[in-house]
Amino acid sequence: MWTILAAQFLHPDGDEAREWAIKELSNDRYSQGGMGVLDRIGLWLIEQLSRFNIELSVDATSFGSIAIIIALIVIVGFIIFYGRLRPGSKRIRTGPIQILDDTRELSALERDAKNAHRAGNFAAACADYYRACIRILDRDGLILATPGMTAREAAHQGSATTGLPLHPAAIIFDSVIYGGGSATAADADMVAGLYERCSRARVAA
Repeated sequence: MWTILAAQFLHPDGDEAREWAIKELSNDRYSQGGMGVLDRIGLWLIEQLSRFNIELSVDATSFGSIAIIIALIVIVGFIIFYGRLRPGSKRIRTGPIQILDDTRELSALERDAKNAHRAGNFAAACADYYRACIRILDRDGLILATPGMTAREAAHQGSATTGLPLHPAAIIFDSVIYGGGSATAADADMVAGLYERCSRARVAA
């Protein structure tokens, strides 16, 4: 594929260019679906060049055409990058992802948080309610949770997309999990309320 694209710059004669194209396109990866991302982008660029009848050369008059190619590459790169990272994008996972150092399912986090809350273990309740908040936001595509993500990073993402006040809960989480701190009944009530709001969250306007 890149041989064909290079031919646009090298300007071989008609027979030679045709021979290069036939040889390249006969490669098994085109017929067996084995093309990588770069191959697909290159073929797409070739199609666009053909559609607009753009011919490239190495002389000074080629700068406009080169600028068009660069612009096309930038656009494709932006689409790929934005599509993978934007909230709500579809992501394929092969196993459970760690949420704030925990791999429990959402239902288990909810159950454990409520049990701890009722038992007066407010530190554990705050931690599990907050983990449940992040699990819900990740499930609904409102944040992109990754292994090793910190509580404050998750709060930053979630607050940006939903407008919810996640930062105070993240501070409590860090305090009780990593700082040896404690939590009050008011703290547990606050994070429990935040958990309920996360379950109804939508992308903020």
